[in-house]
Amino acid sequence: MSNKKTSEKKNEFVFGLAVTVILTLTAIIGAVFHEPWYEEAQPYLVGRDASWHDVVFLIPHYEGHPPLWHMLIKFASVFGAPYELTIKAVQFIFFEAMIIMLELKSPFSRITKALLPLSFFIVYHYCVLSRPYAMLMFACLLCAAAYNKRKEKPLPYILALIFLCLCHSYGIAFAGGIAAADIIGGIAARKNIKKGISDIFANRKLSAGYIVLLAAAAVILADIAPKHDTMAMHLEKTYSYPVVLLLCIFFIPSEVFVTSFSSDATSIQNELNSVVELIGAGAVSLIIWSVIFIVCRKRKMLAEMIIPYLCVSVVMSIYAYPHHYGMFLMYVIFVMWTATEKSPVKAEEFISVIKKAGISDKLAKLCVYGPVGICVLMNVYWDVYSYASDIMKPYDNAPAAAAWLGEHNAENMKVMIVWASDDTNIYPDVPVTLNAYFGSNIYYNMEGNVAYVTHILADDEEMEKDIEYFRSFGPPDLFVCTAPVQTAVLREKLGFEGSYIAEAFSGTAYRPFKDKLDEKNLYIMCTREKYKELFGKEYEVSSYKEG
Repeated sequence: MSNKKTSEKKNEFVFGLAVTVILTLTAIIGAVFHEPWYEEAQPYLVGRDASWHDVVFLIPHYEGHPPLWHMLIKFASVFGAPYELTIKAVQFIFFEAMIIMLELKSPFSRITKALLPLSFFIVYHYCVLSRPYAMLMFACLLCAAAYNKRKEKPLPYILALIFLCLCHSYGIAFAGGIAAADIIGGIAARKNIKKGISDIFANRKLSAGYIVLLAAAAVILADIAPKHDTMAMHLEKTYSYPVVLLLCIFFIPSEVFVTSFSSDATSIQNELNSVVELIGAGAVSLIIWSVIFIVCRKRKMLAEMIIPYLCVSVVMSIYAYPHHYGMFLMYVIFVMWTATEKSPVKAEEFISVIKKAGISDKLAKLCVYGPVGICVLMNVYWDVYSYASDIMKPYDNAPAAAAWLGEHNAENMKVMIVWASDDTNIYPDVPVTLNAYFGSNIYYNMEGNVAYVTHILADDEEMEKDIEYFRSFGPPDLFVCTAPVQTAVLREKLGFEGSYIAEAFSGTAYRPFKDKLDEKNLYIMCTREKYKELFGKEYEVSSYKEG
């Protein structure tokens, strides 16, 4: 019997290792072909150029997230590696850690270990893009691994929760939700508030750990609390907070597993979906919630089912884009991991529930395996589409534009980045990414003369001073923008002569999200005279006409 168990464990390990190797190769291929965009460049620019003091104590107030990711990037940049290698190396480390936890440490069955990584968020978005989400997922898995042993071994559990808090602002909400689920679930199990609270404090190490967690969360929250001039605090929103909260609960689950109604170009607060889409996603989400309910009810985990994701939704309802929807996947993995450790989750649990409605065994199995198959096929389709697009088309224009600027010695020119009509501190994300390919800020008009976006809102007085400052440099040699018409508007504001109608460089990037593709344009504009100086010929073909 012992030999049989040893053999089974060995086979499980070999299987998990094989999946890990395949995913590792996939990640390497994705990293080789992927061109990082603004959301990947911004942390690098912050880490490279900002002081340790600003990275830890100032910038988090404007970024809205704990500084850990920026700190890791800053530490990695010390080694002098190129921009892309630096961010991709840090990302790869956490992706590997996440996959090793999922494949070699989780209690899931082989089929689950094989299918779960096929999720769009795991195998593409949190794999290829160098963002803190693989680190966040890794922290989530550490919490799942420690949760059921929290009473006997509270230290690893509390440390995992603190790590989760340090990864992301959503991580703070998730960690708080996990702790609250444990406490409230314990009280509910005793059906007596006094006895429940008494049980909590009876475990002195765990109760002390929760106090430490609360203190750590309070410090982190104080560090990221937005200031009055934080840009994100002044964004316009289409939906009210209660509506977005409902979308987090009844729209996002479907978007994670089956449907693809959202574009990553629009936040959930501003996304407009048809009634048919909302009803369809709502119906699918209810099915997903039913599955989670069946699992949690049997294992007396209703507090774990409700509270953690509710806490995350409370924060996501303030600000979230579709790439943040992976938080629901993290929550599902956490719940299923902890549930499986209590009692393996099997298809028969769901089949038996369906059969109670008088449905035949064959049809009940179809009702269980059919949706799983659809979910897997949809995610594989999204994976293939996104990888194919990322490999065959540029994800960002910055590498090509940076090469052009370097070739034409643009560092010795006056290069202006366009800004928003109502704020001189807001810029299109595409031009900002260019800074990552140069040793310092290439634009003379960026806020604070730093290479990264400060996210500090400019008031009317500051904007007037900024425009006067820009005028003092005289007309720029180059305008970097996302639409040629922007140059005419800004030239008029600045009062400069000459028309910047010549396209010195232009390019289109394609950003896949599931089966959707967002196009991002980049233009480097100049006057006809500058064009002739650069290329030795007249600018003959114009793709844009003023007026």
